[in-house]
Amino acid sequence: MANQFLSLNDQLHISKIDDLLYVNNNRSVLIQTSAFGILQRDLINNIGINRMKAFFFKYGWQLGEEDAQDIIMDQSLTLLEKILNGPYYHAAKGHVRARVTSHDLEMENGKVKTLRFKGIWEDSNEAEQHIRNFGLSTTPVCYTLTGYASGYVSRLVGEEVFFKEHQCVGAGDHCCIWEGRFLSEWKEEADELLLYSKELPILKELEQANKKLLIEKNNLAMVTSIHKELTDEIIKGNNISSILDIVNRRIEHPVIVEDIYFQEIGKKGISTENYEPIKKSFKVYLKKWNHRIDKVTIVRFENGHRLVTPIFLEEKVIGYCSFLYLNKEIITFEIDSMIIGRVSSICSVLINNEKIKLESKERIKGDFLEEIFSGKHPSEQEIRKKAGYIQLNLSGKYYVVKLSYFYRDGCEEKDLISHKNPYDGVYMFFKEKNISILISQRPDSLLLLVPVNQLEDQNIEHILHSLVNYLKKKVKYILFLAGISAISNNIAEAGSALVEAQSAVRLSTSEEPITTFNDLGMIGVLINQQNENAVRRIITGTLGKLCENTNRNKKELIETLYKFLVNGGNLELTADNLALSVSGLRYRLNKIMNLLGRDDLRDPNVQFQMLLALKALKIVDNEY
Repeated sequence: MANQFLSLNDQLHISKIDDLLYVNNNRSVLIQTSAFGILQRDLINNIGINRMKAFFFKYGWQLGEEDAQDIIMDQSLTLLEKILNGPYYHAAKGHVRARVTSHDLEMENGKVKTLRFKGIWEDSNEAEQHIRNFGLSTTPVCYTLTGYASGYVSRLVGEEVFFKEHQCVGAGDHCCIWEGRFLSEWKEEADELLLYSKELPILKELEQANKKLLIEKNNLAMVTSIHKELTDEIIKGNNISSILDIVNRRIEHPVIVEDIYFQEIGKKGISTENYEPIKKSFKVYLKKWNHRIDKVTIVRFENGHRLVTPIFLEEKVIGYCSFLYLNKEIITFEIDSMIIGRVSSICSVLINNEKIKLESKERIKGDFLEEIFSGKHPSEQEIRKKAGYIQLNLSGKYYVVKLSYFYRDGCEEKDLISHKNPYDGVYMFFKEKNISILISQRPDSLLLLVPVNQLEDQNIEHILHSLVNYLKKKVKYILFLAGISAISNNIAEAGSALVEAQSAVRLSTSEEPITTFNDLGMIGVLINQQNENAVRRIITGTLGKLCENTNRNKKELIETLYKFLVNGGNLELTADNLALSVSGLRYRLNKIMNLLGRDDLRDPNVQFQMLLALKALKIVDNEY
């Protein structure tokens, strides 16, 4: 161990040739530690603390390797002696006062089996300058020193060894305590150490960053170009079809735009036949995730991938825009996701424009229908002329339909959006059927004028049943009931047909949601505004106390009696309709007979009179 006590000149072989300084035959320079501190400060300010760590660690590693190279060929020293000389080289060059406090080095077959060194650094120039320039750190700061020790020992043993500080003066500790082991033994801390050693050179990283920026610039230019082309199409007043033509041409993949009911709004690059199985898999995906897609998403299907994004309007998802990658992976996800986002936004604008046009047109048609009902246009010829302006032929026979809707239990809000849904549903139903009608909206009901010439021999009742079933699927928590007028000829008398439809709908129920005016029989013809008071007196005379001072309980009894009479006195069927037990139904019927002052409800004449009275009550009184 005599080498530990060599003089500075013996350790470093310092010489001076032509007034220049040489150490171990390598030209060297002397710098003050303050200059190192300035470099440290400027690096942190310019490239950040993390990059500075890697910079100084590799700088120290290089210094350690060079010193190890000078001693590695000395056959007079053992490997342990060479390693223990490292701290003296380190100190001799002015970096730190270093000493080893413990060491463990085992060899096997000429290779190092175990390596662990621990020690202390005092008067670290690196810690000193960090405190001077930045104050105390929260973590160790001697990156050059750990790099030097790591490079020195790694060069000597021929395997990566890393030294790490456990305590550091720069972090406020009394001295710097360090430990060196093989990289494989550091376990969870190895990633941090590798980060120091594997960091790319700054120029190389700048080169890579520049390439990435160039790619991003080209991608952005492409996206901007497509967006400008699509925007120009909007300015020209073109539709979604022309938009999808451009996108399909530019990205070379099929493009689909569809509403939330999977009805096609636009499609390019794929046939309907080929798209059907893909659409089915998309439906399954949405059902699995409760119909929630609120951002750009990749959906797999049997032979490819779908890049899909929602189309928003008034903060609601109204449809989906998709790019299809048939038998392919999505390679350019970032650029394609930017493009599809812009396509979605433009589709939203175009759909909104169409919506505004449609709403304006339908509002005009609705106002026109209200004018017809109010008698503002007494001349049939005048009405037909105005109908021609909106491409509707009112020269023949027609029906008037009143479609009432009621919010069931479970519907917490009656906001404008949910109120408008029935209107949208009715409009879409007749549009799909290619039937032109007039629609007017009133509170909790829609009024429809349906020309017979639009039905093409279809039965009006069958169409209304299809409409109610269609609406049940589209609009939750709403009960739909319809009343259909008798067939009429004179369009100027549509107000009378409306009264018929209003009378008919009052007899519609959840079990029988469609009632025609003809179903009312003679009672529908006999009741009118002129004799309504007389009809009310007959109702009171027939039903007596049952319809006096009505409250919730009496309304239940009236409905029970009505169901009982409609079902021909069948107890089981009536109980089933009312969701009652037979004994519960009998209890109600006994109460009804007490109010009516009758001992039996099975007399056919009595049943007939009471049923007429109840039907009349439903027609003349909106509460039933």
